[in-house]
Amino acid sequence: MRSMTGFGRCEVAEDGVVVSLRVSSVNRKNLEVVCSLPKELQQLDRQVQERVREVAARGRFQFSLDVSQDGAASGGLPSDEQIDAAIERLQAIAGRHGADFKVDADLLVQVSRLLEKEDAGLPEKTAEKLLFQAVDTALKELVEMREKEGAALKADLESRRQNMVTLVAQIKEQAPGMVAKYRENLLARLEQGGLELDVNDDRVLREIALFADRCDISEEITRLDSHFEQFAELIAKEEPVGRPLEFLLQEVGREINTSGSKASSIEVSRLVLEMKNELERIREQVANVE
Repeated sequence: MRSMTGFGRCEVAEDGVVVSLRVSSVNRKNLEVVCSLPKELQQLDRQVQERVREVAARGRFQFSLDVSQDGAASGGLPSDEQIDAAIERLQAIAGRHGADFKVDADLLVQVSRLLEKEDAGLPEKTAEKLLFQAVDTALKELVEMREKEGAALKADLESRRQNMVTLVAQIKEQAPGMVAKYRENLLARLEQGGLELDVNDDRVLREIALFADRCDISEEITRLDSHFEQFAELIAKEEPVGRPLEFLLQEVGREINTSGSKASSIEVSRLVLEMKNELERIREQVANVE
């Protein structure tokens, strides 16, 4: 089991190119990848997304990327020939416009900076190699974090499942007594009303039978037992189980609500309320399961 939240980062360098990458993931019903690459690498966006799909099924992945070059990688100072050629062009332009032209240290510095910017192109092959290296390393770190948090989620979910199983068992003990209690109350009310009816009177028996049918939650209890067995099987799987767990919890919620609507016992109603509270806690945890 894995959580959907995680973080990973990596910085790699080669031939003066430095790639610094961070990736984080948060909850999402589907898989979503947001990655803003430099224009020189934008054609690799789909390949980055494919790498994410290889290691994750759900979640929103946000990449933060910085690609830079040091001075040596960008070529350093332009050559003497480049500077001379640039000066000659500027001198010719100034002559055509009748402007004074003087070569000094300030002009040489400005020309050198302009030439550096023109030559400082990003070596795409190196940057591409480093990008994928950084993506794979950062994703590995992120997946390890998701697995660590997933192990904690699994332990918590199993503990809460056991709590639910215990509550269902307690309801099983209390449910049969609801009919007997209703029979007692019915006869007591009849007696208080001055109606002398035999306990075996057809009308009394029919009323008790109708009540027993209305408050019978044996089917709901059976389905809840089955759902919690499925829950245990799901959280033990190696594959992503977030969605199946969410669907299963919807069914659990329906059975609990039906049991609550049929309950005529204060004790059963209390147990049903505890189950609803525990179910909400489980839902909150499952919302973060991949």
